[in-house]
Amino acid sequence: MAKSKRYHGVYVVQGKHKTSYGIDYIHHGTGERVKKILKNAKSETEAFELRSIEIADAKRGAIDKSYELKKKLSVVSFEKSVDEYLKWSKENKKSWRTDEYNAKPLRKIFNGKLMNEINPFLVEKYKMLRKKEVAPRTINNEIALASQVFECAVNWNKWEGSNPFRKARFKVKKGKKPGSLSPDQVVAIMEEINHLVKRDMVEFAFNTGWRISEIRGLKWEDVDLEAGRAWIVDPKNSNTVEIDLNDEALQIITRQKKNGEYVFSHLNGNPYKTNLHTVIKNAAGRAGVNLPPRKAWHIFRRTWASMFLQAGGDVETLRVLGNWKDYSMPLWYADAGNSEYKRTVLNRLPKLSNGRNTEDFSKVAELTA
Repeated sequence: MAKSKRYHGVYVVQGKHKTSYGIDYIHHGTGERVKKILKNAKSETEAFELRSIEIADAKRGAIDKSYELKKKLSVVSFEKSVDEYLKWSKENKKSWRTDEYNAKPLRKIFNGKLMNEINPFLVEKYKMLRKKEVAPRTINNEIALASQVFECAVNWNKWEGSNPFRKARFKVKKGKKPGSLSPDQVVAIMEEINHLVKRDMVEFAFNTGWRISEIRGLKWEDVDLEAGRAWIVDPKNSNTVEIDLNDEALQIITRQKKNGEYVFSHLNGNPYKTNLHTVIKNAAGRAGVNLPPRKAWHIFRRTWASMFLQAGGDVETLRVLGNWKDYSMPLWYADAGNSEYKRTVLNRLPKLSNGRNTEDFSKVAELTA
């Protein structure tokens, strides 16, 4: 077999009885390499013409059986798959706006690309380009979205193939563990909040560790005061569960007025959706309490976890009550206490004297002097 000197992608096979002609090219739609002998080609020119026809058909999305191609992949643009995913996200996810935001740079850089054209090399190139503009954590969020687009395209039978984004995220080390507030600091923040319901929401967060979305979404129908429990419906991790409450949390719920279906609500019965973070930030500022950036309400969840461990609670119970799927987040967020508390625990360890004291060591020092 020899390559044609006149035509690119054409080769000549000299047999015992006749000369055959073959072609070689990469199919635009499937990404497969097509290398075969043409049964009806009688010359290099004819083979080149047939090769050009097949390539033209491939570019317009045709996969003909006579070309001996396996219909593995349909010709699907990445942008179209992103559109379909975002449409699904808007109907099924609370974070659909975040998905739309993360999709913008993906659309820009992979504009005009087919799904099969995106490979690990292009993904790495994307990462390097984006790294000049944003932090690795941001890029990881974008890559996670792209990976979901590929996975959903496969699950929806829109496309078949590997996912080049699956293992492409940067390895980002977690920073220093975030701290927590003391009970006195929580009280100081509450005293700076004049709105009674919002103040109760802070106290409820301190006693339950619930996320702010779970607190403002709590409905009367999801509360069982007699059993001392409440349902968290459709939380962040999409795992609806029934959670035990302490006496303080139950009292907070009991003193709320039933203005509508939500426990913590406006006078018109509508839940609180906006301005809550600003309320906490301003109250903390007036109280002289420093909060972590962009985590105004989440600090109460960390504080609850820390207080729970300090009170002798175990990590498994913490995971269940905090509605975490695994142990990674409880161990990360639940700062086991400040340095003063840690020193207190360490000083509870028994002292090893072995019948000797400091005076014994002083006598030894005198004899060896």
